[in-house]
Amino acid sequence: MKTGQLIIILFFILPINCTRQSKNLFLSDIKSVSGELIDVDCLIGKPYRLISYDTLLFICDPYDSKTITVLDVRSNRCIDRILQTGSGPGEVSGSLRFSLSSIHNKLYVFQIQSGIFNTYDILGKSLTLAESVHIKERPANVVATERALVGIGPFEEGRYHIYDREGNLMNHAGMYPSEEKAQNAHARFFLHQGNLCSQPGGMYFALGSSYSDNLEFYKIKDEKTELLKKYGTGNKVQARFDNTLQLDDNCLLGYKSSYATDQYCYMLYSGKTFVENNRRVSWGKNIFVFEWNGNFVKSFRLSHEVLAFAIDEFNGIIYGIVLHEGEAAIMKFKT
Repeated sequence: MKTGQLIIILFFILPINCTRQSKNLFLSDIKSVSGELIDVDCLIGKPYRLISYDTLLFICDPYDSKTITVLDVRSNRCIDRILQTGSGPGEVSGSLRFSLSSIHNKLYVFQIQSGIFNTYDILGKSLTLAESVHIKERPANVVATERALVGIGPFEEGRYHIYDREGNLMNHAGMYPSEEKAQNAHARFFLHQGNLCSQPGGMYFALGSSYSDNLEFYKIKDEKTELLKKYGTGNKVQARFDNTLQLDDNCLLGYKSSYATDQYCYMLYSGKTFVENNRRVSWGKNIFVFEWNGNFVKSFRLSHEVLAFAIDEFNGIIYGIVLHEGEAAIMKFKT
């Protein structure tokens, strides 16, 4: 074989091997973790998000006009229901997105329909509204960094929009795959939607795509956004968008939930196809752990599929929402 031909072949082969190695790295030395059910003393209905804070677990589970059930993990007792639904000061309504800054003792709640991003001070088991910001262009999700807010949504320009802490657009970042340029903004977003998380005490954020294995890490510096690291075998999504998202049976289910601490970014990964997952779009067993600069740290494989999860780093515990005998339950996994 001529040298020129060999160089051309290597040019095409090496990048593919690199992306496959990064994916295999996440799964090759994965630690299996067994779980046990938490026997709580109150009704758990349809929880969809968990937040771990000190000795409390905030269960996002609407019940009797309240949004959050507070569980004391020392006794497994539900000690309160908090965060009133409604349109008054400090109240929330519609579809909600939750995130936490444990180092600042703050809970962030984004209301999708209204575009309002609330910051609450956590005082024991209670929440006090500290700040409320209205983001006019109504993104689909917003998370907080130290000095900026990051949003995703069906934007005409960029995959991410960066706002100041008053909700004003500063710039945009990120690109969709080149083959999606002909798609409209809504189609691009729904095909490449994902789970967004951020470092509340720093300037990093990450997004794991829901319907591919694409994973991106960014840093905001001097109002500019830099892509630090990207993983995945490609951005191709085996689905169609025609007013609603239609998944092919062989569509890869990627990152299904995320959780942020100041030290690490945690991503829940499925890895199944849509048909292998019984045509469910959520649930997964694999949790990948990364430093905020994108460096891979370790992986866990849970004994049960979870819808969403929370991390207690100090005690080495993963809390997950599971199905038990056809009903939602909370499980504890000791790592």
